[in-house]
Amino acid sequence: MASCENPFLALKARLVVVSFFVISLGLALVFGTLGALELLPLRGDDPLLAPILYSLIFGGLCGAILLTTKQVPLRLGMLLGPWPLHLAWVQLLGLVGGMFLFSVGAFQVSYLALALVAPGWVESTLQQSLWMSANQTTDPGLYNALMLFSVLVVAPIAEEFIFRGVLLHRWGVKWGIRPAIVLTSVLFGVLHSNLVGLFMFGVVMSLLYLSTRSLVVPMVAHALNNAIASGIDRLATQPAAHVIDTLAEFRASWWLGVVCLLVSAPWVLRYVVYHWPDRDTLLPYFANQGCQPRLPPTT
Repeated sequence: MASCENPFLALKARLVVVSFFVISLGLALVFGTLGALELLPLRGDDPLLAPILYSLIFGGLCGAILLTTKQVPLRLGMLLGPWPLHLAWVQLLGLVGGMFLFSVGAFQVSYLALALVAPGWVESTLQQSLWMSANQTTDPGLYNALMLFSVLVVAPIAEEFIFRGVLLHRWGVKWGIRPAIVLTSVLFGVLHSNLVGLFMFGVVMSLLYLSTRSLVVPMVAHALNNAIASGIDRLATQPAAHVIDTLAEFRASWWLGVVCLLVSAPWVLRYVVYHWPDRDTLLPYFANQGCQPRLPPTT
């Protein structure tokens, strides 16, 4: 098999980290300056800024990566891959549903343990919601629309591009496909404050990408997962809904997490075991080109 250019030798993970902090600090400086000059039509503590900043930071990060890769160069079409013509939608929906239940169960069990050392933080987390009302932000309609856009569009595209598209390939080239799956998934879980549940989510998204060679498939699966979470969160804000938002109720409902794990774990783990890659499995970027990545010269 012929060798091909390997843009991931130059596209290093630290570039992603540095770009993230530079963009975040730059936006903080811009918004802080506008606020000080009273040119910002929002208070600095208005939650409406959260979805705006999230979209700007992660959109800017993807843009910075794409600008950098113009010199490498990175073939974006090969990274995204072709849309699979015979995608099993029923199985994909079942996998997403099982993965969502696993994440919920892992969250409940792990946060029950965390409540032993940080009960106040756990209770404040339980009281958070994607949706806000008039007494929480200046424009709840705009806030909810922007939050929904960031959760259903920005997050699936940007996070899959960064974690599965860029970091999985970079660390796969450097350390091998299996360590890359584990490392990117650990980082994904840590950043989402649900280490076990979102670690497994990251593993499943990586395996979806490897098996279909299309980054759009995990993007769609990610969006479906977030849609389920948003829908349930929306139902919980209805007046007739009973929400578990106190530590006492959360501890009393421990069995819900166990049931979710018992129901979902066999299906999720079966998928992982069945699709776990061989050590010499080609990364999707190179598999889509039908070539071996060019490795750095050895000394």
